[in-house]
Amino acid sequence: MKIAYNTETLFNGRSLDEVLPILHGIGAQAIEFWSWADKDLPSIEAMCRELEMEVASVVLVTDTLLDKEGRQQALEKVEQAAQAARSLHCPTLVHSVGFEVDGYSREEMRANLVEGLKEAAALLETYNVTIAIEPMNTVRDKELTGYFLTTSDEAFDIVREVNHPLIKVCYDFYHVQIMEGNVISRMFNGIQQIGHIQAAGVPGRNELFLGELHYDRIFDAIKQTNYEGYVGIEYFPSHDPSDDLREIQSKYHTG
Repeated sequence: MKIAYNTETLFNGRSLDEVLPILHGIGAQAIEFWSWADKDLPSIEAMCRELEMEVASVVLVTDTLLDKEGRQQALEKVEQAAQAARSLHCPTLVHSVGFEVDGYSREEMRANLVEGLKEAAALLETYNVTIAIEPMNTVRDKELTGYFLTTSDEAFDIVREVNHPLIKVCYDFYHVQIMEGNVISRMFNGIQQIGHIQAAGVPGRNELFLGELHYDRIFDAIKQTNYEGYVGIEYFPSHDPSDDLREIQSKYHTG
């Protein structure tokens, strides 16, 4: 199992110049982060190369593919993000699909998303980068009220309908537990559609072992599958995370 560490949630406000050596010191081999547009990508690529670390994922921020009228502009941003990911040797763009759009029924928005992802897939082939669409909860994270994709079941169905190897699901145990539960069985049922995994404690999105999810059991379940992607540790720590991350790395990372 390959583990990556989200530099923005785990080390909020600290620069990558400071964070990468800390993670390297605990034996980490991969990172992930959200925004790429505000960062010095050549510098990050050079630091990662020097420390022999990989970038597992970055976030695709684009005009929503739920709106057919804005599709061309959205696809342009998809290509820009794919270029950025490629420059970092990063395999995955995690994509929040956006909020419901006035004037469309839910069925129409879903059809727009599917068609938009199919068009995006053709662009991704040039860069060999995957988009992983992320279902997110609207129960605890109230700022996400109106977000279109809230269940892994629907995300899996959309990916099956798109039917392209570069369109997958970002399976975040935090969001799935809050919205659906049964996180291990759902993961097993959709494992062929999963392109990236993320983990945090529930309900507070803090340390893995401060909530109701049993991550020993969850990580053992991941190892029983043929999943070859990364597991991103994406929580907001309640104290300095260094010792906890060192334990996660030594206990679960198998490469």
